[in-house]
Amino acid sequence: MRYRRSASRWPVRRVGDYSLNVANALSAELLIRTGLERVTVSYDLNAEQVIALLRSAPPEWFEVVIHQHLPMFHMEHCVFCAVLSPGTDKTNCGRPCDTHAVKLRDRIGIEHPLTADVGCRNTLYNATCQSGAEVVPALIKQGVRHLRIELLDEDDRETEATLTAYRKLLAGRCTGREVWTALKAANRVGVTRGTLEEKRNPLAII
Repeated sequence: MRYRRSASRWPVRRVGDYSLNVANALSAELLIRTGLERVTVSYDLNAEQVIALLRSAPPEWFEVVIHQHLPMFHMEHCVFCAVLSPGTDKTNCGRPCDTHAVKLRDRIGIEHPLTADVGCRNTLYNATCQSGAEVVPALIKQGVRHLRIELLDEDDRETEATLTAYRKLLAGRCTGREVWTALKAANRVGVTRGTLEEKRNPLAII
């Protein structure tokens, strides 16, 4: 199949984010033809599906997030306003989201960070990061040249440890498994391979 990129009509460079949910070549082409420079691969895809997508369309179209706190859900209700303000909406709440950190504790005691955007919509993120370090060599082999690390509330030490680990991976000085193992030890809550985990032997015990 031959793909066509439309000339950009916009004066700034534009990249489609994960919320566009690009999961196949047709949706990618549709967005690229609007003038986007590239699109972010959907978080719904596992490692094998990401590789299949890269084989079905030009790899330069895509950016892959290889490290992030996955958003668990979005909501119009503002917890910051409801809990930390006598106000009723964004016109009179005083924007406590600018000065307070809120986390929601689940049934097993893990605290998941909550954020508010400029429209006062709230997003709850998984406290445990997902790392796609083990699949990075396969992504590069398929032609991907845009990899992204998403940080949320990491401190200086955690940020430095995360970026250093991925730099070593891209330089060929360590393996994806070593990156994932190191970050699991360095992170306050933990790191999982999540949906981007490499294919394992189904008969393996661990």
